[in-house]
Amino acid sequence: MANSFKLDILAADKYFYSGDCEEIIFPSIDGSMGVLPGHEPMICCLSQGEVQFRVDGVWKRAIVSEGFLEIMPTFVKMFADTVERPEDIDLVRAEAAKERAEERLRQQLSTRQYAHTQAALRRAMARIKAAGKNYH
Repeated sequence: MANSFKLDILAADKYFYSGDCEEIIFPSIDGSMGVLPGHEPMICCLSQGEVQFRVDGVWKRAIVSEGFLEIMPTFVKMFADTVERPEDIDLVRAEAAKERAEERLRQQLSTRQYAHTQAALRRAMARIKAAGKNYH
């Protein structure tokens, strides 16, 4: 069995990564999941949060929005609306987005507005967490 698989990470506006990968860990609706070479075929939902993938023994990170993955024994394709490098996140802007979302949650919202605001808050929290790791 090979010790790597082909990984493609695609955002709506760009190709984020394409190359060999030894392991990937990603947030799903059922919690954190991992994939190694030779994984059984499956389609999986991607939740907002941090993705970690190992290339040549080095862990790389990305912040993703919701999407899905196609997992096969020799490749993984990840599709997300947005994908960012933690070092590209503006921490001040992320903190402001978090505060706006928290304020909106305190207001009376329709069910749809509440769901959108919850998603915005989760995205801001994931970005803050990832950006904060860059400063330590």
